[in-house]
Amino acid sequence: MTHCVQRFWRRPAIAAATMALFSTAGTASTAAHAGELQVTIHKLLPDQGTLLLALFATEQGFPDQPQPSQPQLKVPAKGEVVIATFRDVPPGRYAVMVVQDLNGNGRIDYNFVGMPREPYGASNNRLPALSPPKFEESLFQVTGDRSALTIELRRP
Repeated sequence: MTHCVQRFWRRPAIAAATMALFSTAGTASTAAHAGELQVTIHKLLPDQGTLLLALFATEQGFPDQPQPSQPQLKVPAKGEVVIATFRDVPPGRYAVMVVQDLNGNGRIDYNFVGMPREPYGASNNRLPALSPPKFEESLFQVTGDRSALTIELRRP
């Protein structure tokens, strides 16, 4: 029997088709349980710049260097409160980082001592005075079809 299995996996087309079938089966069930994450952002500078949001499932890149593969949103900072929605978010633990990009360079700017020069916030609103937000302190749970989160920005 082992000989048959080895011969099966030696045929690249059959092996690739089998792997594709198994990998899409898992994805389909995950997508069926994915929902929306609605993020309400308060205390922004109204009508200035763009809000950059990043959803982190791991500590890698948190808080200010999201990977291209991570879900990210770019939303105009219109009004005093903005609501942004991440779609197709599977249940799990996440952290969200928000930056109000005032100068349009696509990232947060820092002063000469390393403090942010633009408004920023993180999930759970735990923003230490002299250090960046910590991933573990920013984690929250996404469950069901719709989850909601409120973030208050800290102005420099």
